[in-house]
Amino acid sequence: MNKNNKKPLPHSVTKAVLVEMYCNQFSDAKIRKQINEILNEKNISKDTKIIPHLEFMEFVETYGLPKGYYIDDEDNISNNDSINKKSIR
Repeated sequence: MNKNNKKPLPHSVTKAVLVEMYCNQFSDAKIRKQINEILNEKNISKDTKIIPHLEFMEFVETYGLPKGYYIDDEDNISNNDSINKKSIR
């Protein structure tokens, strides 16, 4: 899939959009659990609907770009090769 067939990664997203972006890679429950852990570490309420940019980027850096998306802004993640994937447990 080339860049023309992909969407640019948004600056920030809601939890519902995050689940849509990763639904073909991870379960809804696992996605929500992982983003809630990131929010909790930053003392942000898990009840927040919109995931702030830095926390969204932390999720993307940890779990990789969602399928069908590309990084449009070099400031989002300095080096696409540094995106580190790990399995969600």
